Amino acid sequence: MKSGQTVLYTSENGWFDKKGFYIFEKPTFKVVYDNDSLLINKNKIKTRRPLLILEKLIKKYNLYALGFISYDFNKHILNSKSLKKDDLALPKIFVNLYKKFEFKERLDLPPKKSIIKQIKFNTRKSEFIQKVEKIKDYISKGDIYQANLSHRIDVYGIFYPFSVFLNLVKTQPTPYMMFIKDLDFSLISGSMELFLEKKGREIITKPIKGTIKRGLNDVEDKALKNKLINSEKERAENLMITDLMRNDLSKIANSVKVEELFKVDKYSTLFQMSSTVKGILKEKLSFEEVILNTFPPGSVTGAPKKRAMEIIDELEDKKRSVYCGATFLIKPNLDFVMSVAIRQMIFTKSKCSIYVGSGIVWDSDPIKEYEETLIKAKANLKSLDFDIDLINY
Repeated sequence: MKSGQTVLYTSENGWFDKKGFYIFEKPTFKVVYDNDSLLINKNKIKTRRPLLILEKLIKKYNLYALGFISYDFNKHILNSKSLKKDDLALPKIFVNLYKKFEFKERLDLPPKKSIIKQIKFNTRKSEFIQKVEKIKDYISKGDIYQANLSHRIDVYGIFYPFSVFLNLVKTQPTPYMMFIKDLDFSLISGSMELFLEKKGREIITKPIKGTIKRGLNDVEDKALKNKLINSEKERAENLMITDLMRNDLSKIANSVKVEELFKVDKYSTLFQMSSTVKGILKEKLSFEEVILNTFPPGSVTGAPKKRAMEIIDELEDKKRSVYCGATFLIKPNLDFVMSVAIRQMIFTKSKCSIYVGSGIVWDSDPIKEYEETLIKAKANLKSLDFDIDLINY
């Protein structure tokens, strides 16, 4: 794969309605935003309104825009600062803009096998448990109701990122998969979660909260799925975040309503619980206004959102970078699909960084929450030809 290429895969009703690969090549513009500086190809602009300029480019040249908004863009929205070092050094916003794409139902390329040399847990199990207890203490004091706590696993070795992407498509196909190839990094998103979708004036969000592993057979599968469906804890978590997203949508939309609660979807390594909220966008809203009122996604922050983000910044050992931000496709008519940037794999030189997290509430079991994060890493690690049980690693 060449620098500048972006490939989308959708298993069903994701980026596009039709299952398959959507290949974008030879971008007209590359847009990079960081530290109040916007780079459009080789032209630099000082601005604090990058999303407004991006929208104008799409409209003027009738282009598709694909890329990401980093979770750390929230510092721009909140006008806050973090002293934590950004060791991955990805921009806050990265976008390639294209005139067209090619669709293929399948991509059959000779596989290239990754070679794993080392795996590093940046947060030890005992440290994660302490952080969970700290969040529970904040909850007992009334600061928050819930917070999403994450950690980063770094895998070192020799990687062929596009082969890894194709492996992930086979291992765990989801509706919102994305591969970005740039000179300095490669990014794989294996997300199954919709952040926002705009169709005309309709706006939709489908927050995910609630996870359980798959069984070894149909009987175990059914029992585990029912356990998730009937879990008061998981349903309470899901309801809290659904309410948060309903409130966020109410800032930008009218007639906001919850269409579906506690739907459980099956993936190759786990079951996930989601809910659906819809509304009708207020008139003459810009893409910038939509993002400033809803970002970052509530399912990966907590409630109340601002205080939860402050606690996340205090407790997590690494900046989140793209993880828990959003990957997106904006169409020439300004309809868009934005996915919550979970199940991310960020390749920089000989390192692949995988982020995983879990929602913490007052009755969370710290050990189970840690184990849930490892379950979420399983498909990503398998795509690196590293199919192991991390819980017993």
